[in-house]
Amino acid sequence: EGHFKILRRQFIQLVGFKVIITAGLLIIGGLLVINQQMNIGQFVAAEIIILLAIASVEKLIVSLETLYDMLTSIEKLGEIVDLDTENQEGKKLASKHNFTIELKDVGYKVKQMDYPILSGINLKIKPKDKLLVRGESGSGKSSLLRLLAGIYNPTSGTIFVGEDNLKALNLNQYRSFLGLSLAEESPFEGSLKENLTFGDSSITDGAIRELLQVLGLESFIKSMPLGLETMIHPEGKHLSYSTRKKIILARALLHQPKCLILEDPLDIFSKDETQQIIDYLCLDKHTWSIIVVSNNDYWVTKCNQIIELKKPNQIK
Repeated sequence: EGHFKILRRQFIQLVGFKVIITAGLLIIGGLLVINQQMNIGQFVAAEIIILLAIASVEKLIVSLETLYDMLTSIEKLGEIVDLDTENQEGKKLASKHNFTIELKDVGYKVKQMDYPILSGINLKIKPKDKLLVRGESGSGKSSLLRLLAGIYNPTSGTIFVGEDNLKALNLNQYRSFLGLSLAEESPFEGSLKENLTFGDSSITDGAIRELLQVLGLESFIKSMPLGLETMIHPEGKHLSYSTRKKIILARALLHQPKCLILEDPLDIFSKDETQQIIDYLCLDKHTWSIIVVSNNDYWVTKCNQIIELKKPNQIK
């Protein structure tokens, strides 16, 4: 915003400068011609020279935009480089870990707000539990999911994974146990298969196609000449919103996570399609627990825990 504010002010000043100089030139030249201190030829010649000088000044000022862009880019890079890096030296969980997540008096607050987004959150998610999170806008649903995913750190209270404090764990390894479908996630530039597997060679094409059929992406794959090798543009811009959401959901499921964390994953789909996918996610054969934020009432019939966040951000 500061960058474009400078450019806007500069262009306004440039236009004002040109108007003042041009008006002054016409007034002074006109008076000199009227008083016969300058003839018409001299006046026209002087005007041409001054306008050329103004054009040169304008070209110089406009060229500064490139310099401003470079300086702004360097400043933004500096902001990123100066960020603290995540600690990846923590304890690693065993592959057969009893993946129970527990929140004790967890709160979350940001500096820009006078009151906490979340406070006094206590809940426990055991293996195969299905937790539905509901609440009005601004009640902290998205923040709760990001706390569980280790993206945000609680400002009060503690999150436990089994008997271990989440802060003591290796975050990348912890997240490998999670299947995430959050609002800001989108496909990246690469093949459809790369988007789904993240390069995991243990995931077969058969398993991918079987899951895509469940999610209703079979016709989409068949319409693509290259199938799973179809290239996806950055953020999936050439795909429909529903297709992007299904790709993100498929990505979360293919790794057979211990816990699914879903944020409005199916709310734009048709009723029948939504119920079919929810039924699949909640099959007894799946060992994952599910934590979902959704306004779809069909989840109520499948979840054994339902919490509602209400302002002032307490669980009901």
